[in-house]
This record gives sequence, C-alpha cells and structure tokens, in this order.
Amino acid sequence: MAIEDWDLNLFTSDPTMLERASDEEYERAAAALERIADSRRLRLLHALTLGEDTAQRAAVWAGVEQSYAERELAALALSGVVERRDGAGGPVYQPRDGHLIVELHVALAHGREGIAERHPRLLRRRRVTVRGRRAG
Repeated sequence: MAIEDWDLNLFTSDPTMLERASDEEYERAAAALERIADSRRLRLLHALTLGEDTAQRAAVWAGVEQSYAERELAALALSGVVERRDGAGGPVYQPRDGHLIVELHVALAHGREGIAERHPRLLRRRRVTVRGRRAG
C-alpha cells in the first residue's frame, strides 16, 4: 500500500521519515535535543513562542533572572536554535523554525502527563511502501 495524500500529516508528510536515518542524522537530532534540554531554557523558548521577544520580557514571563535570559538567549542564537536581530530597544529573539516549536510543545505535553498515564498514539502501525520497498 502506498502513502496516499490524505494519509499525510505532520509525522508522515515526508515519506523518508519512515526509513532509518543515517548515524549522522541521529547525532544531529540528539545534539538538537541537548541544546534545549534544560527546564529554564524550555521556559525561555516557550516565552519566545508566545511573543515575548526580548530577553527582559522572556525572563519575566519565564520566571528567570534577566542576566540568565540574556546569556542563554545569546548562546541559543549562537547555536542556531533562535534567531537574533537588533530592535529599537535592543536585541530581539525568535525561534529559528517551526520544528523547534513542535519539539517544545511535545516536550511540554509529556511534562504535563504522568508517567503511568496512557499517551496518545500518533501513528498507528501500518505497512507502507516507501521507494519501492516495504517499511513499517
């Protein structure tokens, strides 16, 4: 069975996502998770997704010290997680892409659920044909 257009969603819109990635791709994915794997950084990133675009505003929303927010947002900009641009009142930040926002919201969803709770199944197990061979 081939993937039909109506079957595509956030998780299957790229049929190559059903194939094993290269070791380098797994390494890059792990590094991306490590860059945000800190509760205070997650709070800052969450603030940015809601429009709190300066270090000062993000710090207030996230409940962290302004000096920490300035330092961490500058580091996240250097690592490519967020974009920095100069605004009238100083630097402003925004998430670099939508993947980061999805990653953040998935992490928050897990944080709000108990470990024993049943988690939603995003993909049902099925057989699909990807580039002429079966995957699944």
